[in-house]
Amino acid sequence: MSRNRRVLLALALALATVASMILAPAPTPATAAVKAVYIPARWTQTGEVPWASNRSRESTNFILLWGEKSGTNPVSAPSPYTFDPNSIITQLENLYSFYVNTMQFTPETGLLAQYKIIVIVTNTWNRTELNAWATGGSVDGTVGVINIAPGAALPGSWGLAHELGHVFQNYTFLGRSGSGFTNASAGTFWETSAEFMAMQALPTTAAGDLTRWLRSENLYYSSSRHHYGNWMLVQYIKDRDGLAMFNRIWNEARTSEHPLETYRRITGISQTELNRRVGEYATRTVTYDFGNRSTLMPFINNVYGAGFLNAYNGGNVEAVNQSLGHYRMNPRQAPSDYGFNKIKLVPSASGGLVQVRLKGHAETGASGWTFGLVATRNGSTPRYSSLFTGTDGQIDFPLQSGETDVWLVVTGTPTAVPHYAFLDGYNRARRFPYEFRVSGATPSGFEPGYVKPAATGGGHWHANGGGWVSNNANVASTAYVGPKAAVYAGSVTGNARIEGLGWVNGGSVSGNAVVRDNALIQGGANLSGSIVVGGDAEFAIACSSGTYLAFNPDRGCNGAGGEADVNPSFTNFASADLAIGGGPTNPPPTGNVNVAGAATPSASYTSAWESVNAINDGVEPTSSNDSTNPRWGTWPNSGQQWAELTWGSAVTINRTQVYLFDDGQGIDLPSSWKLQYWTGSAYADVPGASGYPVAANAYNTVTHTTISTTRLRVVLQSTGTSSVGLLEVKAFTPQS
Repeated sequence: MSRNRRVLLALALALATVASMILAPAPTPATAAVKAVYIPARWTQTGEVPWASNRSRESTNFILLWGEKSGTNPVSAPSPYTFDPNSIITQLENLYSFYVNTMQFTPETGLLAQYKIIVIVTNTWNRTELNAWATGGSVDGTVGVINIAPGAALPGSWGLAHELGHVFQNYTFLGRSGSGFTNASAGTFWETSAEFMAMQALPTTAAGDLTRWLRSENLYYSSSRHHYGNWMLVQYIKDRDGLAMFNRIWNEARTSEHPLETYRRITGISQTELNRRVGEYATRTVTYDFGNRSTLMPFINNVYGAGFLNAYNGGNVEAVNQSLGHYRMNPRQAPSDYGFNKIKLVPSASGGLVQVRLKGHAETGASGWTFGLVATRNGSTPRYSSLFTGTDGQIDFPLQSGETDVWLVVTGTPTAVPHYAFLDGYNRARRFPYEFRVSGATPSGFEPGYVKPAATGGGHWHANGGGWVSNNANVASTAYVGPKAAVYAGSVTGNARIEGLGWVNGGSVSGNAVVRDNALIQGGANLSGSIVVGGDAEFAIACSSGTYLAFNPDRGCNGAGGEADVNPSFTNFASADLAIGGGPTNPPPTGNVNVAGAATPSASYTSAWESVNAINDGVEPTSSNDSTNPRWGTWPNSGQQWAELTWGSAVTINRTQVYLFDDGQGIDLPSSWKLQYWTGSAYADVPGASGYPVAANAYNTVTHTTISTTRLRVVLQSTGTSSVGLLEVKAFTPQS
């Protein structure tokens, strides 16, 4: 399916997919090697699906059913009822093999091994109820079912990969009481995961609904508004923990859990560590620093609506006291639970120190914020600060020469994972408002001498408000389009206002109508009068009155007031409350001394052209493939390798940072790694390790219980036959 088509995909498909999961007791699995066909008897008895054997086709794992309009030979049927059954079957068998044998998503046992998956070719029947574009699920708690239209099943079909993903998701819990993501809060994860699974099978075909996602990163993680685009957290988990972790999340889920709770339970981490990881993931989105970056970037560079997305720069930052470097995020664009903001900062000087003090409005009921800084070279090579988690903290981040941009990334990280329903919407989700002061940099657009660059992507800046307007759209001079709002298509006339991150993708907005927050107006909409559309609402109908602040297709145009907001108002902080140096700082201003430089390095093996002395020479890597500075590598040796720091007398440490070497030519990121220390008689794993991230182009930080030792060892397990290496290791003493 094309990228633009997916951007405009109706929510009805997602709802149909989830609604198609009928949970019922399953029969005992068969032992026969050849799969049987299970088709509910009522389908023919009631005419629900009036199939016939001469309008079907079987393969090893599927049975294909089609309707009367395609006849017995659909290859020669008239348009639009023509399709090739062999093409559909071949695609599905290839995808089946990928999900079962390559991805190993779920074992081929039980019901999956017993019955062939049913595939109904829609839009070929006399019954209009069988006209869905593409859905996937199960029936009778027994067998998987795909509904697919001929146009969605053409060669290279994304729809088949996505919907078969849904079928396999069902098989993770069919016949297993108490298992599976059936909680309402997991609805979005079904779609997210189906997109992610399709991306594993067809990595160069599509990358989900990126436009909606990039305009709604601030919404809560389970929001239905970006369920086709928020797969990047799953990609982060794959990069960090391996693809098998994604499979485990699905296969080991409990019915009462949100997916993040499942991940937390399986990995054995605390809520604090979960929040840190989600905050870390958010920082990776600045440059799309993920393992699939090479296949993702063509979609990012050609994303639908690139002109207004590139003008975004992270949301509506507002000056509270610009002379003191005091700013806030517009409260209506503040992140909800596990949503985030990315704010572009312009450094005051090359190689200078950037300091950010951030304080959250905990009095509103929001319970935690995680933030970090990301410096970039040429807009693509990232370097990450340490993260701060809490309600009030400061990060000091010295820039390196050549780092031209810095991004402040702020994530709403609650003390417990919330259970929002699939369509709970904007006003029912907690927002995490915050303010910050910054020294050594300025939010983009507020720096001295700022001149707004020319609009790109076939658009221009609207004179009244400064927002992005497509040259093909019709926007009257009297209409207001705010600085972060966009009109991609359609017309905006009269005194209408497009505010916040409001986005008009078609239709007409006139009179005194207001579009604000994260609202999206689609083709077919005709908004007039005094209507207000905000929150995460999407409109494609005619309406002239009322306030609509949530996506709710059932509400229609009833003229009523807006949905109640759980988020209270608040008063801005005094600038003195955010004084630089007045709160906890990360890294702390005292203590936490890096003692690695005083140690003697050694290793299990070192390539003749590399140097183990590189691991503590104090030279900051420019990237994981730093070809300028010294490196330690083990090529051609693979398997388990180690590098070690030895001190002349015992040192006390509780935090270690490791910068991994990856040249893409035989030395790759390890599949896993850990820290060990010398107890005086043997090596032991460091106690209380916070986790072992495996990230490129950044320090991988591990906090652990304070230890006293003369030796610290980094043990790396190679990926397959690849070798491993390190660029730098830092070992820090506790804060004094």
